[in-house]
Amino acid sequence: MNDYLCMRHLEAVEQESEEIEHIIQYEKRPGLERPHPRETRVTTMAISSQPPPDSSQASIGRARMNRNVQPFPASMLDHCTVCLEEQLFSQAIALLSSGLTSGTCTSRPSQVPPIPHLALLATVAVHPSLTTRTADPTKPQAADDALRYLRHVSRLLSPRAAGLDKAFHFTAGSDRNDRSKRAKDRKSETAEVLPIDDANTIRSRYVDQESIWSNADDFWSVVGWAFNCSVKYKHRWQRWRAWLECMLEVLEADLHERTVDGTVTDSLLAQYLLPIGQGRNSKRRLMRAILANGSTKSLAEFNEIWRNETRLAKTTTQTANKKRKLDLDNDEFGDYFDESDEDSPATTARRSRSATAFSSRKASRQPSGDEDEGSEDESTVFDNSGMLGVEAFSGIDSIALRQRIVALLVRFCSTAPQLLLDVEDLFDLYTEFIRPLRLAAFEQFVVPMRAYLSIDSQCSLIQMLLRPLLTSSAPTYDANALTQADFECCYAPFTASTTSAVDNAKVSLLIEGLMRLLWRTGNLQITPRLRKLMGAGIEDRQARVEFDGRRKTGLKAMEDEEAVLAMQASGERLRSVLDLCAT
Repeated sequence: MNDYLCMRHLEAVEQESEEIEHIIQYEKRPGLERPHPRETRVTTMAISSQPPPDSSQASIGRARMNRNVQPFPASMLDHCTVCLEEQLFSQAIALLSSGLTSGTCTSRPSQVPPIPHLALLATVAVHPSLTTRTADPTKPQAADDALRYLRHVSRLLSPRAAGLDKAFHFTAGSDRNDRSKRAKDRKSETAEVLPIDDANTIRSRYVDQESIWSNADDFWSVVGWAFNCSVKYKHRWQRWRAWLECMLEVLEADLHERTVDGTVTDSLLAQYLLPIGQGRNSKRRLMRAILANGSTKSLAEFNEIWRNETRLAKTTTQTANKKRKLDLDNDEFGDYFDESDEDSPATTARRSRSATAFSSRKASRQPSGDEDEGSEDESTVFDNSGMLGVEAFSGIDSIALRQRIVALLVRFCSTAPQLLLDVEDLFDLYTEFIRPLRLAAFEQFVVPMRAYLSIDSQCSLIQMLLRPLLTSSAPTYDANALTQADFECCYAPFTASTTSAVDNAKVSLLIEGLMRLLWRTGNLQITPRLRKLMGAGIEDRQARVEFDGRRKTGLKAMEDEEAVLAMQASGERLRSVLDLCAT
């Protein structure tokens, strides 16, 4: 029996590794949407008569071993640390992985490295000099290995026991440009909160001045910049998307564990929400980060994490033709210490434990440490000003990640509203941002193909969106639980308060969403009254749409045409649901 269980577990771990590798391979192929693991993507809205699984448990419902944890053996840790300092990341990760998975089918604890090692790997997984700004094929592979290891840690162990809640700690800072000061502050804060002996330290620029934890102001700065990249810088989004997915797995698992233990105030998400102020305007920053769309305003608020992050790798021709002068008086060293040699063995040695005083002075003059001079590839930069629908938010995958963050905030607020907002206020803030969205994007945010919110939360969100859109003749509905009688009385037969095609299409989509929720919970009964009211509502919304005599062109004309088609399609789906449920 033990051999059988061992074999089953190894098969599960191998399958998980294949899924992550599958994700990474898709991320390396531009222009392709990554299918969700173990899920077949459909192009139309799926109708299910069964209630969906509780989305609050969707991500943490994976097989989690929650094994006991013990420190990494000193001798192996020292060897691993040397590899990390010499930037032999894949070799170090191979050692760490062996300690994580060895003895899986026994009572032997998993071996995890100290906090600085985990923090460094999170930087390695996404740093531009190791991913999109290097021509060395071994560096992106090391970044993939780092991401894979962190995901295995988060799925096999409790984030708290593994130390991920302490390793993934941002240093809040108000001055984005003073990076060296923040790095120094982070080191002193870490020393105060998490005492670490010298044996566990790593002398690497990816631990201090180049660390994501000291370069980003907070988690929401990263979220905003990552979603800006999803629209404006596709090559960077490929890396940020995988990093965000890993972070969300950790946040979800940690919040679940803290909720069970009654220690939500100590959760990693609670730490990330600390820099958010108390006022409503301060909390709007959360939604601006989640809905960042690459606009000029959004880029001004959520800018790059590392200097010149979006630059691509220099070509061989650029490097060969580049000439730099030698001017020692002005600290211009020509080709000496050139960035093309930044990761050479000699340069790496200078940054290791035997670093010289001169290399330290050089590092202090160039805190960013790896700024390439390659030009930005214009083909990877887009203007979203004319984009319609989901492409304004970089497509379905990007929107799904945004919804996942909102669902995480909903679970947090339902458990500890005093730490941020109650759920109703959170939805009020959320709807303020998504109500004005163009129709196709609006549809994906409020009635998505895969919902991350629970049925009750989804119902509350839809009703909150409907209230200001519905005509004044519709009765006000403020109850928490929606019944079919309430649906018939307050929603089904009504139009929007305006003659706008967009507003009436949104009302139709929201009413369709409520009807589907009633069906999924088994509370929808097809009666002659329901058919009559639904038919009247569909016809009245289409008849309500009026166009003035002026001929519309450009974006406005496209929006109106899109709205009319969407409203007609929604009406047909509503009738189809009635016919299907009646059989």
